[in-house]
Amino acid sequence: METRGSRRPLLLSAAVLLVLAALAAVLTLAVRGSAERPAAGAAAGAPAGRSGPTGPAPVDLAALVDGYTAGFTAGGPYTAPDAGQRRAIADGVLGALDGQAEQAGRSLARVGYRLTEFTEAATGRRVAEIADGTDAEGRGWGRVYLDLSARTGWSVQVPHPVSDARTEALGVDLFRAAPGGVLVLAGAHRRAGADGASDVAHRADTVFAAVVEALTGRGLPGIQVHGFDEGSLPGQDAVVSSGAGQPGPAAELTATGLGKAGYAACRAWREKCGQLGGTTNVEGRFAAGLGVPWLHVELGNGLRTEPARRAAVAGVLAQTARGWAAGQG
Repeated sequence: METRGSRRPLLLSAAVLLVLAALAAVLTLAVRGSAERPAAGAAAGAPAGRSGPTGPAPVDLAALVDGYTAGFTAGGPYTAPDAGQRRAIADGVLGALDGQAEQAGRSLARVGYRLTEFTEAATGRRVAEIADGTDAEGRGWGRVYLDLSARTGWSVQVPHPVSDARTEALGVDLFRAAPGGVLVLAGAHRRAGADGASDVAHRADTVFAAVVEALTGRGLPGIQVHGFDEGSLPGQDAVVSSGAGQPGPAAELTATGLGKAGYAACRAWREKCGQLGGTTNVEGRFAAGLGVPWLHVELGNGLRTEPARRAAVAGVLAQTARGWAAGQG
């Protein structure tokens, strides 16, 4: 016969089992909820990429830039930035360069820009993007990409995307070809703004100029890529110059490399290269004033638009960039 004393252990055991079952249910719900929440590091407004079980998928920088520049047209939208807006974006770039993401984000947010990071699909490198985070991309102020995988040592500057056909693609190819680079991309067609306001190679009051000057002020050498019609300079595939500055080893290295790749390169410091020497370029003049190495590279249509030839040119320019990153002038 069961007595009151013998029932007590059974009642206690049942209570313990009920408590354990309740705890198990709570833990199951908590784990499920955690799995369904996005990762805390996912940035709102980050470059497009499908999310997978290990986080956002890598981003194809070439496709990203092509999508961004697809709508650039002569006569398209462009709004000239004021001095404070230019300074805020340049400060944001320098903050990102210094690894001060929070500080950079605050500076950029003041003018509607944002800083995000992604893994670049072709290289596997971590890249920071500084871009307009508003619905006002029509301001035409451009974007900046920083390679976070290595110490920053050089920049590639694309002042005339679309209007100098496929220089934007060359900029991406070069950015990928040598580590430690910064890609500075203009945000509008060179003839988008009234009275040449969007021609960033010849205007100092642009975001592009402010960013390049900030990088140059840090001593970073730069390669600025342009395009020309081969008919304007028969017999030449490219023109290499140092703009308003004195030619250094990098200029000769680049011209020689293009020659070895099978392309005729006019050396503007000792040959007549038409009006393609870049002596009036505002970024080049700024670099010359500081004595920082800077190259102006004009390329014929085929060297920009044909993928294999463009890749070969990017390989030559990458040799120059790697030399700069290694401290060679």
